Amino acid sequence: MSKWSEIRCDFFDEEEEKYYVDAWKTDDDNEEGTVIAKLDLADGTVEYIDEDAKTDEYAQEVIKKCWKMAIY
Repeated sequence: MSKWSEIRCDFFDEEEEKYYVDAWKTDDDNEEGTVIAKLDLADGTVEYIDEDAKTDEYAQEVIKKCWKMAIY
């Protein structure tokens, strides 16, 4: 079970040239999301901001989908 209720990877930072993986702990529309990981397409690495994202099944699923979408 994930500690996050929603995780998205839909923001690309032009300056850093990385995709941001954002997560929310609740379904509250007023909750501010936090960056839990950054995907660097140039060197193929993931920078984990939140260590739990390394082993969280939901986070890993979103990260893998983001990689696939970015490649195509």
